[in-house]
Amino acid sequence: MKVVVFGATGKTGQHVCQKALAEGHTVTAFTRSAGKIDDGNPNLRAAQGDVNDPEAVAAAIANQDAAIVVLGSNGLGDKTTLTVGTRNVVEGMTRHNVRRIVVLSAAGVGKSWRQTPLLARIMFKTMLRNIYSDHQAQEALVEQSSLDWTIVRAAILKDDPESRHYTASNTGKVKNISRADLADFLVKQVNDSAYRGQAISITS
Repeated sequence: MKVVVFGATGKTGQHVCQKALAEGHTVTAFTRSAGKIDDGNPNLRAAQGDVNDPEAVAAAIANQDAAIVVLGSNGLGDKTTLTVGTRNVVEGMTRHNVRRIVVLSAAGVGKSWRQTPLLARIMFKTMLRNIYSDHQAQEALVEQSSLDWTIVRAAILKDDPESRHYTASNTGKVKNISRADLADFLVKQVNDSAYRGQAISITS
């Protein structure tokens, strides 16, 4: 499949691009810094642009089969990047009739609040309150869209090697997960129908 990745040069986005290529997908990496993309792989191309620019986002979506959104916030004071960027992706996909979208969110958002440890809840209510609020609005945009969506709520991210030992559940406690394992799950959702139209938490 042809997959466009938003947030492609972030720590998680890099893993997502690598995993998607390994799984045989053709990847378009949307980034503000195209020079960061290694163009040595014929199945990888860079699309330079800002996720806040709806026309640049829509242009990258044209002729794709699916989108994976792994946007990150620009600091603790950022209240809008996730929402605005995801809105532009949703609108671009609607314009170009691209249906499948997989969106990275955070464990603790929505009904997954009860799955998170007490310390994480305290952080979401204090120093991470802007990011938490942005994720809530981001999820609402996706859920209200007409797209074929899956929201993945990730536990605390670590840079450990890939293990492929992780759990997707909306009942068990969440602690942490490696970015490599998260990327494996995100890419699998492109073709997997198990969690379509759902938000699912994932943890090691």
